[in-house]
Amino acid sequence: MKHSFHHCAVWILLAALTPPAEAQTVRVIKFSESKAFQMGSVTSRRIVHPDMGAKKTTLNHSVSKPGAEFAQHVHDYSDDTILVLAGDVDLRQGETKKRFSAGECAFVPMGQIHGTITAGTGEATMISFQTPPDLVLYSGARDSSRPGAAAPKGVITPGAVKYMNFAGRNGPVTSPAIGARNGVFAHRKLKPAEKFKAKVNAGGEMLLFVWKGAIQVKDKSGSYSAGETDTVFVAGEAELEVTGGAGQETVVIQVDAPPGQGL
Repeated sequence: MKHSFHHCAVWILLAALTPPAEAQTVRVIKFSESKAFQMGSVTSRRIVHPDMGAKKTTLNHSVSKPGAEFAQHVHDYSDDTILVLAGDVDLRQGETKKRFSAGECAFVPMGQIHGTITAGTGEATMISFQTPPDLVLYSGARDSSRPGAAAPKGVITPGAVKYMNFAGRNGPVTSPAIGARNGVFAHRKLKPAEKFKAKVNAGGEMLLFVWKGAIQVKDKSGSYSAGETDTVFVAGEAELEVTGGAGQETVVIQVDAPPGQGL
């Protein structure tokens, strides 16, 4: 018994003296891992969300048919950025509609009533991210189209929503200058094998959504590959080298959510 007690005590002491292993900060999320959620007549997919550990940002993806409406709603504490990757979309605020199309985005500050309606004659593909995450969004409680649901409680401030063309840029698109203090995004167009570097500060998060092509991401712990519609999610301090794939241009949406507000 003495030997067993001594043996156990040694292991307890070693465990106490051994520093805990650092949590993995980089993860590749396949589109097939995304989870569906419904708002109005649009079924979207949540790719980056609190259920998988995100505390600063989310990433949602939707493909919707003409006339389909993502019901009007409000994010109480989150800014919402919506990018149209294909097709035409109307941003609805009350009875007002504003058209934005493939290659354009809308920044919606927290508290502003908003929704989308797919316009034109073809499907629309959109991604969006909320900073910080809106936990209520995925529950369906914000769906104002449900029978008996109350109208969203928020405001409609003329000029508060900012519209921008991102497809023509190669670099940052949104910034704190337009009110995007909780998260910003860049549009990256990489020639074959072209590289760029990115840094995530302690307490921050970043995601890299591959719209076209493929990327290779390296940090001090290893190398990660991501193809079309894959997302590289980074939580915590990291220094990255991102390389575009061979043979074609790669298009990446990079979202940065700095330390500060979050879950």
